Amino acid sequence: MESKKSYKTFRYQSSVCWEAGRRGMLRSPGKPDLEISSPPEFKGEAGLWTPEEMLVASVNACTLMTFVAFAQHKGLEFLGYESDAEGILENVEGKYRFTEIILHPHVRVKAQEEAERAQEILASAHANCFISNSLSSPVKIFPEIRVG
Repeated sequence: MESKKSYKTFRYQSSVCWEAGRRGMLRSPGKPDLEISSPPEFKGEAGLWTPEEMLVASVNACTLMTFVAFAQHKGLEFLGYESDAEGILENVEGKYRFTEIILHPHVRVKAQEEAERAQEILASAHANCFISNSLSSPVKIFPEIRVG
């Protein structure tokens, strides 16, 4: 009989507190507080992190961290990783929702022989990013692998 693999469950906590207008404070145990707001287009304050930006940043950061973990596990020594991300927020059937998130990761490797492996690892990281996998909107990735 084949044994079933057991997986751990993880919990993450945060709290928010309204301050004034459309501004608040985001807190999580052991981390610096983060001042947040609605975006200016929704009558919020410029210069503060918004939930919309944090969602897009979460997808981008998760893909980065998953790539790093997979690259380390597979022994790929890369020279750099940078990624731009954009989320498209649209009104669909009377409700705003993200209809698409687009990632543009740029990975630098030492030699041409590592470029294909980096591409494969990045594709696997994209497919296994648990933040992306938790969203209903599609996440598209347009990677660029550079040598040197």
